[in-house]
Order: sequence, then structure tokens, then C-alpha cells
Amino acid sequence: MTERREKFVKVRFFEEEFSLLETLRRTARSESRAEFLRRRALEPEIGTGAIAELIGRVADTLNSVDVAPEQLDHLALLLDRLTLELRRMQRS
Repeated sequence: MTERREKFVKVRFFEEEFSLLETLRRTARSESRAEFLRRRALEPEIGTGAIAELIGRVADTLNSVDVAPEQLDHLALLLDRLTLELRRMQRS
């Protein structure tokens, strides 16, 4: 038997925010907005170990012989996350 989620949250977005949300969701290959938002909101912050992993994933993508457009979108997302984390660490 699966557990039922009981709490409901309504969120309003500007058109630009919603568009970005959809782009990020598709890039992450998430099935639904709810799943994507839940995972992103509840996952722990990126630390130095995750930075190393992101750099490795970027390198793997760049070393691919056939880089599909979806991989380039994913690469852009990885680089964005890496940049944000490095800026956050720099401010600390």
C-alpha cells in the first residue's frame, strides 16, 4: 500500500519563471512538474563532492563522440548548477 501525500501547495509563476521551470524539468527528464519540484526542493544542497561529480559529468558529455542536442541542454544545466555552487562557496 502506498502512502498518500496529504499536504497541498499552490504556487504562481510569472511566464518567464514557468518557461524556465519547464526547460529545467525537460532537461532533467522528469516525468512531472510535481516530481521535479519535490526532488529539487528536498534534495540537499550541492557540496564539494557534488561539484567534482558535476565536473566529471560535464567532461563525460564533452568527450562523447555524438553529442545530441538534449545532451547540450543537459550540459548547460550542469554548468549552471556548477556556477551557482561555486559562487555560493565564494561568498562563504
